[in-house]
Amino acid sequence: MQRTARARAARQSPIVRLYYDRDGDLRAGRAMITVGGLALLVVLGTLIASFVGAATNPETLALGAMIVFLAIKIPLLAVVFWILMRQGGGPGEAEWSPRERAEILDYLVRQAAEARGTPNQAERITWLTREAWHVADTAPDDERAAAVAVAVEIGAMRRAAGGRATT
Repeated sequence: MQRTARARAARQSPIVRLYYDRDGDLRAGRAMITVGGLALLVVLGTLIASFVGAATNPETLALGAMIVFLAIKIPLLAVVFWILMRQGGGPGEAEWSPRERAEILDYLVRQAAEARGTPNQAERITWLTREAWHVADTAPDDERAAAVAVAVEIGAMRRAAGGRATT
């Protein structure tokens, strides 16, 4: 499982520990600060190279642009690419931890309860039922029973609201 590999690496590498917690989840705030800081350096480096190049000669401008490209833009792209590749999981490939799965299911139940009495109650609860079944379908075997129970509970709310009986 890729999450387990990320969690194991997070306990070993100081660079990985900077961007990932002990469970292998991305620390998005730190990643965004790093990317934002590098982007700010790109802008400042380009401005400085432009002003110095305009004040002196075109060779200085070309040298400044190369330094900005090699020293800032390539590391920025490397950091972003590294984070994206470690995250893994493409569209439709849910890789949630037990905590995340529980939070999603709790959220779906809360939303179904809040949907009661609204004009579009049946449609909202139908959508929430489909989402709960998706979570149940992607859950590992040891967590599937709890996820199915939540999907059935939301489905019962849908039937009580007068929604369709099938998903």
